[in-house]
Amino acid sequence: MKAMHLKITPLCWAILLVIASTSCHTEKKQKETTQLQSPRPTVALTKVSSLQPSKQVVLPGELKPWNRVSISAKVRGYVGDVQVDRGTQVKSGQILAVLEAPEIKAALSNAQANVAAAEARLIEQQATLKSSKLTYERTYETSQTAGAVSANELDQAYASMMADSALASSSQGALEAAKAQLISQKQLVSYLTVRAPFDGVIIERNVSPGTLVGTSDSGGSPMFVLEDQSKLRLTVAIPENLANSIPENTEATFTVTADPGRVYQAVYARSANSLQEHNRSMLTEFDVDNRDGRLKAGMYAEATLPVSRNASTLFVPASSVVTSSEGVYVIRKKENVADWVRVSKGSALDTLVEVFGALQAGELIVKNADPELRDGMALD
Repeated sequence: MKAMHLKITPLCWAILLVIASTSCHTEKKQKETTQLQSPRPTVALTKVSSLQPSKQVVLPGELKPWNRVSISAKVRGYVGDVQVDRGTQVKSGQILAVLEAPEIKAALSNAQANVAAAEARLIEQQATLKSSKLTYERTYETSQTAGAVSANELDQAYASMMADSALASSSQGALEAAKAQLISQKQLVSYLTVRAPFDGVIIERNVSPGTLVGTSDSGGSPMFVLEDQSKLRLTVAIPENLANSIPENTEATFTVTADPGRVYQAVYARSANSLQEHNRSMLTEFDVDNRDGRLKAGMYAEATLPVSRNASTLFVPASSVVTSSEGVYVIRKKENVADWVRVSKGSALDTLVEVFGALQAGELIVKNADPELRDGMALD
């Protein structure tokens, strides 16, 4: 049996090409129609909220004394008597120690002698001035009679009176200088008695009888360190993001590790209103009544205080915020189209998070945002 060979003419080839082209075009058309008819993604929406919440934050703090001073000698001398020790309760003006400095006391005696001498000279000069003044007055009265006194005698009496007046003025000035020196020496002698500047507790004693002490400029340890612990300062470093969130008259509570079962109260008192450069925080002080002495200066505390923004801010569900390599944003539904709005996050409040960006309260955003919802994508 002979094989049959089919011969395809040019006309047949043309017909086959037309059929194949029509088939491809139809398949492409059907694919595009299917894509256009695919449903738009349906998303759950929520509204942007405007809130001004108050919440509690826990921050570390430190208790510091109301007043604290390092007491050094104001004059150089030897410690003669020490009347207090570490832990002694003292009152303002109470004697802490007495110094010995014979040269200062000798200078006081010399100043007293100089005052006495200056007073004697002044009395002498005043008497001489009084005599010369009477002589001039009598000479002047006599000169009113023609020829009784020469003009030269009158001039000499006047000159003597003026010289004695100058000497008396000089003696008066010397006396004032001597008195000023005496006051200065008395002040130096008073420095030999070291007194407490305020009520408090001696927390350091660094001297004993016989110790040579000098002024604070000498660079040595202070004689005593005194603290007033009847009132304490609870110092809290407020982070930069909360620097404007501490209202005045805030009442804070705190605990200390030495007495963990007790909660103490503190009242907002003052703030630096300036951030420290090394840690970008603002020091804020709360006053603590410590007349019962239960708390100790230097203790670390765990402070709980309410914070709130000065004005309302925007909050959205935490699930509405997308954080990706493309940035931080929420997806707003605008005219049925996904609109990416870049934001920065603030503080958290339960399931909500504070956001800052080109949003307005009441706008609709995607509740459960997904990076697959691209910017400009149509939404149902």
